[in-house]
Amino acid sequence: MKKLFAMVLALVMVFSAVPVLGAYAEEAAITYSDHLMNNSDTGYTYDITNASIAWVKQANGTLVWVPAGDNRSDDEIIAQAKAADPSLKNENAVLKGFGEAQTPNGNGAKATVIVAQADGKITLTIDGKYSHFVSGTGAAAADETPAVEPAADPTEPVAEPTEAPAVEGEKVQIRIDVPQKMAVAFEDGTVYYGGEMKEVVYNHEYAFQMCSVNWENGLFDDAENGIRGTVVYRMEVVHRNEFKELAAAAKEDPERYTVKGIDIIDNVAKKIIIDGDATDSHLETDVNNFFMAYRFHFEGQDYNHKTGIDKVVNKPLESLSVNLPLGSTITCKAFVGDEQIDSADVFVANNSGEGVYDDEFLTGVNDFTWSKAVEEVK
Repeated sequence: MKKLFAMVLALVMVFSAVPVLGAYAEEAAITYSDHLMNNSDTGYTYDITNASIAWVKQANGTLVWVPAGDNRSDDEIIAQAKAADPSLKNENAVLKGFGEAQTPNGNGAKATVIVAQADGKITLTIDGKYSHFVSGTGAAAADETPAVEPAADPTEPVAEPTEAPAVEGEKVQIRIDVPQKMAVAFEDGTVYYGGEMKEVVYNHEYAFQMCSVNWENGLFDDAENGIRGTVVYRMEVVHRNEFKELAAAAKEDPERYTVKGIDIIDNVAKKIIIDGDATDSHLETDVNNFFMAYRFHFEGQDYNHKTGIDKVVNKPLESLSVNLPLGSTITCKAFVGDEQIDSADVFVANNSGEGVYDDEFLTGVNDFTWSKAVEEVK
């Protein structure tokens, strides 16, 4: 499954737009595909205030950064970076918190990386005349950056605020894993982009939905950024003994359940049960169970033929490969140049791969071909 997930990420990365650093808002999270060609003597600085993991990649080695409070081993941290970016080589090192380190390149072409804090920001600076790649996942900022509320109408009565009662019980921290260019939105309003930790209570159900983010800024907000999937999933974390009993029963019904090492997916009830006592306990929203990568092509040729999705891919792209929430109907648009020539409501279905792909690792991809020929466009 990890190899399959990495393959889907790679497909999306190939066709991702690559923004320049100056396009980041202060609170924006780093995305996987940002590329910096740094050939100046003065270095280059990234604002990584809201990042939970980032990495500086050269040809033969990678320095992976995580916050100081990350208690995982170096191998676990490097494994997360490799799962998101399969191109990472075997020369890897980890820097936790603030400090200075060099990229571990055996060929001698090393760069110095400095992570520091100043004026309320965390910055990552690369110093060296080499080509560097900075990538990462963003931390949830919902609790850190309060939304700006419109001014109240003085003529309207002010309603007393109500809060959902806190869930009582034994708690555990689990990681939320999300595919690239997607997010998970929980019923309490929190949004996770991948790699963040969430505190949950054992044996309590948490409802969530898969969301595609806005490719231009990496955000989902139910307004102008991203699309919320229509399927509501539920997550429950249980202790090891209960998990073993449930897994044994689920294995008797493989048509309904997907049983893996630390989770059980009920494909009928749309529920995932997680072993909260596992060493690496996390919610894995994997391909074919929660999302599907769609590749868009045109009959005849793809050159200058593009596909766009409002609030997701606002700037249409050629040969688009995009992760979409499973079970949802997404309106997609076809373009030749800048002229829209077609539109279709695409139902995002899973794919067993039987009779479609020779390579088993492509079972997590569906192809969609626009049939309108270029000759029809006047």
